[in-house]
Amino acid sequence: MSIIPFTLSGQDSFENKILGTWEHEKPNKDPELLLRTNSYVDSTITETSIYLFQKDGVLDIKESYGQFKTNYTVSDSTLKLGSRSYKILELSDNTMTLEEFGDLVLFKKMLNFKRTETQIEPIQGEEKISEIFENGNPKVFGLKENGFKNGIWIEWHENGQIKSISYYNNEAPLMIMKFDKEGVLLSKQWYDLNSNSYRTD
Repeated sequence: MSIIPFTLSGQDSFENKILGTWEHEKPNKDPELLLRTNSYVDSTITETSIYLFQKDGVLDIKESYGQFKTNYTVSDSTLKLGSRSYKILELSDNTMTLEEFGDLVLFKKMLNFKRTETQIEPIQGEEKISEIFENGNPKVFGLKENGFKNGIWIEWHENGQIKSISYYNNEAPLMIMKFDKEGVLLSKQWYDLNSNSYRTD
């Protein structure tokens, strides 16, 4: 398929056309991970993502597992979502088709969107999560940035003893320590940069 870049101008600019809420459906199983096995793949099961494009290059994405924020930019017929780049193949009032490209992209992904009336509330860029038990003792405390767990998260047992201490980087757990109800350390797991793997004590 040949790609013909196009440019929108004036009142009909891409920045104005993309604003609002779009729906994207994708198979639960990503074909690029299957590497042509002989087993049957059920690609008819889909999950839906909601994209809310806002002014000033802010995008909220709601997936089945949660909601997060990222930035987007537009340059001619290229849309950049976070660190990924997409060529705009089609754009109308109600449909949009994108194709991922880049030096590290082995499998070109086609993303098909349709405009939707489904609404989502934008999340905060930085949010403190703090929960307590019915007895008033703390239950969990941590920080989310753009919808992802970041920094130190602490979880408690109902009796007030610490249950776990974790350190996250964009939702990826780099260190987890677990304790029993008496405060005794049960296990420690951390990500070792030298071996590029998790280690456990």
